[in-house]
Amino acid sequence: MLNDHQTRTVRAAIEADREHGAVVPPIHLSSNFAFRGFEDKRTYDYTRSGNPTRDQLAEALAGLEGGHGAVVTASGMAAVTLVTFLLEPEELLLAPHDCYGGCHRLFDSLSDQRRLRVEKCNFSQTPSAAARIRELKPRLVWLETPSNPLLRVTDLAALVRVAHEVGAWVLVDNTFLSPALQRP
Repeated sequence: MLNDHQTRTVRAAIEADREHGAVVPPIHLSSNFAFRGFEDKRTYDYTRSGNPTRDQLAEALAGLEGGHGAVVTASGMAAVTLVTFLLEPEELLLAPHDCYGGCHRLFDSLSDQRRLRVEKCNFSQTPSAAARIRELKPRLVWLETPSNPLLRVTDLAALVRVAHEVGAWVLVDNTFLSPALQRP
């Protein structure tokens, strides 16, 4: 018997095709969508600003995570960049000292531009990492586990708890899965 989570997974966007009644939603590959008339656009006009397939995926992901919404990006680094723009220039991002090279370069570049403040931490050492979170009170704690490329493991439960104690948002980036952002 399927549990509620499995049922939601299987039923995501089922019977969402109001136009043709397809049980499984069609994949919309179009990059352009027709206007009803001059300056009278429909829900979608150009795929960069929205696409029915991407919106159905975002809705399904939000439902599976128990969230209120989701954003689907074209790449992992696009997602990373998007998250950094949630921070104000004076807010602190606490990142792993051994984070993925693309993240490391992006964080350093944004810090050099004074777009955000960045500190690095060895999250595989739980007691000292917890102390660092309490000391710095960052706006966002960026956790990778296992880290990339060294595959060091972080005690997520312990560090998420400490991050939430100080009011920090937490982003967990699993080297082999998509990142997930949590706000306390």
